[in-house]
Order: sequence, then structure tokens, then C-alpha cells
Amino acid sequence: MGQPERVQGKETFPKARMEALTDGIFGFAMTLLTVGLIIPDSSPYENVAAMLISLIPDILHYALAFFVLASFWFSHHMQATHLRFIDRRYLAMNTTALLFVTLVPISTLLVGDFPEDILAAITFEANLLITGLLFAAQLWYAAGSGRLISPGSHVVQGKRRAMVVPIVSLLAIAIAATGITWSTATYLIVPVVLRILPTTAAAD
Repeated sequence: MGQPERVQGKETFPKARMEALTDGIFGFAMTLLTVGLIIPDSSPYENVAAMLISLIPDILHYALAFFVLASFWFSHHMQATHLRFIDRRYLAMNTTALLFVTLVPISTLLVGDFPEDILAAITFEANLLITGLLFAAQLWYAAGSGRLISPGSHVVQGKRRAMVVPIVSLLAIAIAATGITWSTATYLIVPVVLRILPTTAAAD
């Protein structure tokens, strides 16, 4: 991480190695999602078409998780471009968020294998909820009192956009709690909402 320096009385670090670690973990997690797309034994199926149809829940959840992780990565990337430096607390928050990023392939595999199970859906949605909240908390911390990011309109827009996935996750969990098994489809509105919200280069 390089030698720490002191800025405004606090120990700070350059951000390059944090970005490298974050990029690597996101890339690994997004690649690991394909584990849920295991081609099943052909014996129970009449033909390839029947086998592919059986994979539809896995494919849908793979795509949902991939694009949600991509939105997290993009948000983190845009946030990092505005960081002047990082401190120990920001590093700890980032590491904790990455912990839940690495769990997304597992929760995706669970909901793909048990598409009719409400608990599986809630586990997947809770994983994305916690991940989203942690990344949002990073931005709020970094922007608070101009700690790590200089104040500006981009911060306001970034805070709003950072809360989209957590809010959608809460909605999905509420839908799943009513017994509706397709609650994970709620994430399809994420790109629509992000498209509507104004954006400036900020910590998206």
C-alpha cells in the first residue's frame, strides 16, 4: 500500500493498491458466477433444448448477479477517481464490502439451484443488500466533511445512485416475504432507475 503519510493529522495511504485488489476480487467473483452454469447430465433430458430450458433459472440469476456486480464495480471505480487519498477506516470498509462481493457467487448458485425456495431468494437479496449498503457507506464516509473526496454536486448524485441497489434489495426481500418466488426479477429495474437518475462523474 506504500508508506503511510499524515494529512490533516491522520494517517493516509495511496489508493492504487486498494484499486488493484478491488478490481481483482470483482473480476474473480464475476468469473466465478459461471460455476452455477454447470451442464447437467444429459440422461434426464430428451435433447439439448430440454437441457437448456432447465438451465433458464441459473442463466437468469447469473445475468442478474453479473450486472449488479458490474454496477457495484463501476460505482467503486467512479468513487475512486475522486478520492484524494484513503485512510485505515476506508480500507477496513472496503475490505468488508469485498467480503460480501466474494459471497455473491455462492448466493447466486443457491437461488439458481432452488428457484422456488423463498429462503434462497432472500439469501441472495440480503447478500446484495449488505454489499450495496457497505459500498454506499464508503461513499458517505469519504464525502463526509470533505474527508477523502472534495465536496461537490457529483457527491450528491453519487449518494443517490449508491442507494439504488440497497433500496431495490429491500423491495425484493419484501416481495419474497409474501411468498412470491420471482422476487429476484425486481433487480431488472436497477438499470432503468440508474438510467433515469442524473449522473456526473462521481462516486456513482
